Amino acid sequence: MKYEPLKRHLEGLFSRGEVRLSFTEIERILGFALPRSAYEHQAWWSNTRAGHSHAAAWLDAGWKTAALDRAARKVSFVKGGLARSGVSEESAPFLRDKPTVVAFPLDALGERAVRMLDEHVKTHGGDRAGACIALLDQLANDRLVALVEWFQKASPPLPADVDVVDLIREDRDAR
Repeated sequence: MKYEPLKRHLEGLFSRGEVRLSFTEIERILGFALPRSAYEHQAWWSNTRAGHSHAAAWLDAGWKTAALDRAARKVSFVKGGLARSGVSEESAPFLRDKPTVVAFPLDALGERAVRMLDEHVKTHGGDRAGACIALLDQLANDRLVALVEWFQKASPPLPADVDVVDLIREDRDAR
């Protein structure tokens, strides 16, 4: 994935709930320049996975964009569960539900699960709780991707004159 370096960078920030990065810092992490649309359009920074591999990178890492200052060329990322608002396509923040805390004793996990958590901590830093969140989030994302792929294969092709983006917006706006 093109934006994998950003994903890995954010995954390594377990001890922080929020981070503010300049566009220059992000480009240094990525090893290439951001596209012009990142500088010109707030929608580029939205937390919309569909068709946005760059957004999938931070969402897959468990982060969301929360504040954008295009003039200062800076963006804030917050851990997904802590996000109360985010950058939306319509240039207005949108509210998130209050996060729910889930707690369970470590001995409720099997030995393999604990080894996975410890390996994640060793590789990415942080603690077991952060590793658990990252691994569960990745599992959920993997399941979602598999479901979308299955649905695409099972669905008949759309007529050539139908724009998928318009269908998504129409569905979103109907809610």
